[in-house]
Amino acid sequence: MSYKNFEQNGRLVIIDVASDLFSDISTSNTEKGAIKMAIAASDPAVYLYKKKEFLPKADRTLYNMPFLFFADGLPWIEANSYLTHLVQYKNPSQRPTDHARKCASRLLDYKIFCERNNLDWLDFSGKRPSHRPSYKYFKRMIDAGERGPAVINQYTGVIYDFYKFVSKHWHDIDIDRVDTVRDIRILVSSERGSKIINAVKRSQTKATPPSSPVEMGFVRDGGEDLRPLTNSQLSEFTDIIKGKSWSIQEYLIMQLALFTGARKQSVLTLRMKHLKAFNEESLNADGTYTVHAGPGTGVDTKFNKKQQLYIPKQLAEDILVFAMSRAAKTRRKKFVDKYKKEFPDLLVPNDEDIYIFLSDQANCYYMSKDDSRYPIVKSPQTGQVTDTLKRKLFKLASADFPKDFTYHWLRATYAYQYYQWLLPHVDSGEITLTDQMSMVQRRLHHRSRETTEHYLKLFNNVNEKMAAQELFEQELFGDLKLIMEAGDYGQ
Repeated sequence: MSYKNFEQNGRLVIIDVASDLFSDISTSNTEKGAIKMAIAASDPAVYLYKKKEFLPKADRTLYNMPFLFFADGLPWIEANSYLTHLVQYKNPSQRPTDHARKCASRLLDYKIFCERNNLDWLDFSGKRPSHRPSYKYFKRMIDAGERGPAVINQYTGVIYDFYKFVSKHWHDIDIDRVDTVRDIRILVSSERGSKIINAVKRSQTKATPPSSPVEMGFVRDGGEDLRPLTNSQLSEFTDIIKGKSWSIQEYLIMQLALFTGARKQSVLTLRMKHLKAFNEESLNADGTYTVHAGPGTGVDTKFNKKQQLYIPKQLAEDILVFAMSRAAKTRRKKFVDKYKKEFPDLLVPNDEDIYIFLSDQANCYYMSKDDSRYPIVKSPQTGQVTDTLKRKLFKLASADFPKDFTYHWLRATYAYQYYQWLLPHVDSGEITLTDQMSMVQRRLHHRSRETTEHYLKLFNNVNEKMAAQELFEQELFGDLKLIMEAGDYGQ
């Protein structure tokens, strides 16, 4: 169940469909083509004229738009104007109202604080900063200890940006009294090098700890620390997901990540049309089929990058069998029926555009950004099924199986298995170490070669540890064998 702030009930309202949000309104028909409209619930009827909206995108309908009210039920005009400003020039398909809803919740939290403490949110006449509402709110968040530094900075950032907007468009507020801001220059280092950026430093911020170093035995990829399963752990993992308690769909969701290195958004947004790639004429020399992912393909990728997924022939055949099964067909039909009922104004997708993997309730597990419903629904699915599968895995795993395993580890495991497969070709001289790195980089779709280097360093260490462990076991068992042969049992 998602978190709900009951203090905001009735004061933060989500408008399901906001049409013509950016149109100008006039009391007189002074512009050709203006539409006469009655104000809702006016008695007697009061009419206004809606002017045409001149913006580059023809359809500017927004969904799930937040709207704020004062405690007395009147609209908070300045805040609603600010929220409209946040979404005005954003592409509706990118869900700009998600950000606006977060900002609305934070602004309302600030407004409720002002009301409880008899503070005028527009009064910054206090001589000392500590007497002004924004500083009081900042202190209260610190004293309460309920939010971490990064979250506190997000709240105060929204409030400061709101006041900048208000001071420009609504009220004569000295923005320098809202917060103390100074320009700074920051040296930012990343995998692609270092650069200096200009930024602003506000006084109403808390220092955030630097990113933690990568733990020994792990690699950082896409902001998440992961490591490959060892060969013995992989064997256990495979035995579990082949068990009778796992459905073929659950098995395939796991196998796709393990055999392609794809992230969950790619695995779970595969559509029926992608099965066309599984034909003998398209089979690659290495026994895989290529499925294109990224923009225009219907398969989501991180940062919307173009990618190629290489799916082994046997796995592709398993997916085909599953997709043509009676159970899968039944779910697709249920998906269409549900789609028609819940979204009657949208064009029903044909069979080719339906997701391969659907839940028992005929819901997708990860809603693609090109899904017609994506701009409309409040909370599109984001692959929570992988957490469900992880919990199911842990119930059957041994005590030796890593407790911090996540679905993303399968990506690293795929890379490690691919690396091991390439090793004999490196040793024989068929390919160079540089070739090996390039091949791993291409399969993992790393933009930065440095990320791939981190993987290979980790894999080299894993191999060395395994070799050391094998040597230790050989010596240990060798000693035990000598003891057994000598008949010395600790007498």
